[in-house]
Amino acid sequence: MACSFTPNELKVAEQIIEDHPDSALYILQHLPSYKYKSGSNRALYGLLMIQTLDKKKLPLKPETLLNFSIAWYEEHPDGERLATCYLYKGRTYKYCSQYEKAIIFYLKALDKAQSSKNNILLGRINLDMGDINNLQRDFLDARQKYKLSFTYFKNANLHNLAFYSYLNIGRTYHEAKDYKNAQIIYQKTLFQAKDSMQQGALFQEMGQNFYDSGEFNTALNFCRIAIKYPYIGNNRAIRYYLLAEIYFSLKKFDSSCYYASAAFKYNPHIRTQRECYRVLVNTANSKGDIPSLQKYMAKYQDCTDSIRIIDSQTKGSVLETMHKTTNEAVKTKSKLWFLFLVLILVIFSAITIYIVKHRRNKKEELLIELKHTQQKAQIRKDVILKKRDALLIKIKEKKAEQSAEWKKAVLENRQKMDRKIYEELLHLNDVNFFYKEMDTILNNLVTKLQTRYPALTEKEIQWCCFHLLSIPTQDMLLLFDYKVDSLKKMKQRLINKVNLSSVNQLNDFLNAILSE
Repeated sequence: MACSFTPNELKVAEQIIEDHPDSALYILQHLPSYKYKSGSNRALYGLLMIQTLDKKKLPLKPETLLNFSIAWYEEHPDGERLATCYLYKGRTYKYCSQYEKAIIFYLKALDKAQSSKNNILLGRINLDMGDINNLQRDFLDARQKYKLSFTYFKNANLHNLAFYSYLNIGRTYHEAKDYKNAQIIYQKTLFQAKDSMQQGALFQEMGQNFYDSGEFNTALNFCRIAIKYPYIGNNRAIRYYLLAEIYFSLKKFDSSCYYASAAFKYNPHIRTQRECYRVLVNTANSKGDIPSLQKYMAKYQDCTDSIRIIDSQTKGSVLETMHKTTNEAVKTKSKLWFLFLVLILVIFSAITIYIVKHRRNKKEELLIELKHTQQKAQIRKDVILKKRDALLIKIKEKKAEQSAEWKKAVLENRQKMDRKIYEELLHLNDVNFFYKEMDTILNNLVTKLQTRYPALTEKEIQWCCFHLLSIPTQDMLLLFDYKVDSLKKMKQRLINKVNLSSVNQLNDFLNAILSE
């Protein structure tokens, strides 16, 4: 019984993670293992530990902690906690630039979190997805995600995260080379910066925006100011790189080389590394330092190759579109199955009522009649199937005879060979002969169609015959000289002429005529 309750330490850690991650980490690190031995407590412990490590900017290790939590919450549904697990699993991939895998988990997290009112969780998911969209140059999608995260964080009164979401909106304009709108956003953000960390991040972005817009001296002033402020993660490396870039543009090569080299002491992201090596290559070239030029050029190329691999991943916006399409298809399929089951239930009920009403007087008569009808239908069906199968066997034999020659032929000649087989066996060049042959094989199908639906064209009647003969779609396209879209349009015209509402009804419609 004691193991079924959540320990107070886990409850306290969960409550203080946002504001006091140091205390939460201390509690979790000193929690006796027997207190989280049960599955539910172990799952919560793993989730809280990963959250705390991320909050402290520490490696999200070991992976088994989070993997167990995900497995547990998938088996014992807890939508909000499972969504949080997916969020941090996505971050483990995001931090090592595996953006495809990261987006997949963010989308899973979004699915689970949408029904909740957890603004913090929704804000973080959208913020992370916005970062990946921005890196992959999908600026409109990134901007939309950042706006959503800003709204969620404002609603949750998390002003710090709301600030960075708004700052990132400016970054999307800057990355899209819309420096004017980026500066407008930064000016608005200036009034929201409440501490030195936020001010340093803002001055860094403004310095980069001024530099890329060609205002080197203004950019230099902002970057010098930003250097004095504290930083998060690899921002210090970025600030040094910016100074290196600006000094190179101002032809102060020694300063440029100094800051580009110094950036490597602060764990720069691979993209920052590449740009630093580019600056070092340019400064070495300007100084005529050939050995340094060769050394830095090799490292620059290594970074470029790695980034090319990262950038070759499927874009997050594409994965998101595919994910939404899949979800919509699943929902539609569920509705169709529900309607199908209802229809089956209605039909079954109607048949049951009918049988009950007439069972007393006509039971024997109906059974005998039904038996005779089934026998006739089966005999007719067997005859049709035998004729059809005989024709299909001839087609296969013809193809088998020419298989060796067909494999050696080019695509155009292959198509000619396939077409010739069908023309010889089905007499496609002689419409009247073909119709007579199909009437013989398919129980007067052509005559019935022409009589009941005189508006049908020759190709539409041919398609009906080919369909019942089980001619492959690829061969039909060849015989009609159609593309896939053209065939679809022809089927649409066909269902309109025979008063059907869906292409899916054609098979039943034709089989019904065949069975008459």
